[in-house]
Amino acid sequence: MSQTASAAWDFLSHPAFAVFEPSVRARLAGWPHFPEPHELGQLASGVPNAMKLWFDFAPQDQRELDAAGGYDRSIASSSRIPTRLGSYHDLLGALVWLHFPATKTALHRLQLAALPGARAPRENAATLCDESGVLVLSQDPEVFESLSALNWVDAFWTRRATLAETTRFLGFGHGLLDALRAPHPHLMGKGLFVQVKAEHWALSASELRTRLDAALAPRLSSFLSGPSSLAPLPVLGVPGWAAGQCLEFYQDTSYFQTARRRTSPAHRPARLDLTSL
Repeated sequence: MSQTASAAWDFLSHPAFAVFEPSVRARLAGWPHFPEPHELGQLASGVPNAMKLWFDFAPQDQRELDAAGGYDRSIASSSRIPTRLGSYHDLLGALVWLHFPATKTALHRLQLAALPGARAPRENAATLCDESGVLVLSQDPEVFESLSALNWVDAFWTRRATLAETTRFLGFGHGLLDALRAPHPHLMGKGLFVQVKAEHWALSASELRTRLDAALAPRLSSFLSGPSSLAPLPVLGVPGWAAGQCLEFYQDTSYFQTARRRTSPAHRPARLDLTSL
């Protein structure tokens, strides 16, 4: 691969893409061409998973999508993920499918439940998670309180050292990951809060991911009651996710908005408690 072609994968060094196995990122960076749908499974060969993969990838055909009744109905009828050729968005979606097959399957089933033209709050929440989600894992409930209350300076700057010890941010939504390849200044994600225990940090990244995938999948249907189940997250504020992070950076209210600060716990996004796992 030429140096110019190799540079096309430089974005994989961004911390948001660390959610993908190092071996997968290395294979992708060394692939001789942009991976075609039938090659995507090879990229993740040998990656440990929470469930057996029941799907494959195929070039997207709009006529087939229309005949099936839409994207998720096409997947349900064919067990193939429609994938556009040369699309980073779809490539990253495929990588999330390959790393979080149980969670992606659960989201697929939630979206499949929507009637054409009549999406319910639960399906809207599933779509937001699927496209823009960030899995926020923390041992510290105060992290969730600060993020929910939009106390960005406190969460990302004042308590930065504590955040590094107690919390991890895992890129999940493939639309968000695609945007992070060349982020615009006001890029926002949707945080799904997951409370874990300190012992989880002793797990390898692969084992933590597979346990998380297995635990999230059966809980999403009840947890994602609507868009408010997810928290607004200015992702460029996540430590290490953007250059130039300093106090003044976090005080820029054009991005780190505080006007919608929630004062009632009833209006704060919920969190999934996985401390018993």
